[in-house]
Amino acid sequence: MKTDANRRRALVLIGASLVLPATPVLAADHRPTPRMTEGPFYPTSFPKDVDADLTRIAGKPGVAAGTILDASGRIMDRTGKPLANAKLELWQCDNQGHYHHVGDAQPAGDEHFQGFGVATTDAEGRYRFRTIKPVPYPGRTPHIHFLVREGNRSRLVSQMFIEGEPGNARDFLYTRLGGDARLVTLKLADAPASSGAKLAGSLDIVV
Repeated sequence: MKTDANRRRALVLIGASLVLPATPVLAADHRPTPRMTEGPFYPTSFPKDVDADLTRIAGKPGVAAGTILDASGRIMDRTGKPLANAKLELWQCDNQGHYHHVGDAQPAGDEHFQGFGVATTDAEGRYRFRTIKPVPYPGRTPHIHFLVREGNRSRLVSQMFIEGEPGNARDFLYTRLGGDARLVTLKLADAPASSGAKLAGSLDIVV
């Protein structure tokens, strides 16, 4: 009898092991943000002012040329857990299509545009930054590069795009994403009049 009971327990355990998944199922499996190329324009030197407002440079009275854009969202892992105190690095070309701080001989560009900045997430993983609506340059649709760091670890490099831009359908990186392009596409709306920005958009980032 004892042998039979042991055999039944063993069979139950074997049966249970057959139905358990090989890898844990995430509590809320959010689709990860597509990884994209860093590109040739990540800064080789950094401006003294690296805050989350790319439209103003400390010590200069002017404002960057272009349409002011406030972008916000959350950074989280695939279970939906927010990444607190993560660093979101941002870089893009100015309103004239020039990248700053890339080490090459560059035209002057917009002296009031910061070109690169860093936003830090709060306890809920929320980020916010102010920049200009990106503009196209030869071969590329408007986009904003970004990199997520957690401590000293780089978690994700990707790009944000703008919904409805005519160049999206011709951009080789955007079209390569297929249906996942929606995960890196900002849908813009008018910003609140009191904000000082013209446009606002939101995008959650999943690492």
